[in-house]
Amino acid sequence: MKSSLYSIFNLAATALVLAMAAAVSGCATKLSQPIAGYTCCNLRPDYGWVSSTNMLGGAIVPAGEPVVIDTMKRDKYAYGKIGGDYVSLRDDTARSKEDMQRWMRQIVLPTDPKLTLATWSPDVQKALYSAKVIVGMTRPQVLMSLSYPSRNDTKDLNGNTWRYWTTQEDEPVDILFGADDTVSGFSGKPSAVRMVEFRR
Repeated sequence: MKSSLYSIFNLAATALVLAMAAAVSGCATKLSQPIAGYTCCNLRPDYGWVSSTNMLGGAIVPAGEPVVIDTMKRDKYAYGKIGGDYVSLRDDTARSKEDMQRWMRQIVLPTDPKLTLATWSPDVQKALYSAKVIVGMTRPQVLMSLSYPSRNDTKDLNGNTWRYWTTQEDEPVDILFGADDTVSGFSGKPSAVRMVEFRR
């Protein structure tokens, strides 16, 4: 009798330890070294979340805002402040903590991108301040204006097409690059393209 009670107690204790370990693994943890810098580009928060899916539309957090990311959870969520406001970040394609940190280091730069922005032409600057794109923009200029396209749709940033999605239309817009690595045009539903293309 004592032996069976002891076995039941051991099983219950083991189950409790495993449940506690699972709960702790899901808890948010502070980064030993916070990721600090500036937003790489115009970001599009959706209900307080900045996501690697990067749906275009809605509010804009401009390039060059100060950032401090100090907490991570479950290898794909991070938390901190952008421009003084609390924000949550989510990498929808992350499979590890390293994937998540790699994405965060893409969108958080050590130096202010507005210093580079100031060297570009007035037309490019106007488009960037509107989070839109004009024909002739370079890849770095598109990245600063629209941020990174989702890795689910754009596997290679050296490819001729970058695909973005728009929230209002829920339609894709393709940014097309020519042989000179600058924007040559757009492809997609006209109303969706209007959300991306800057009209002078």
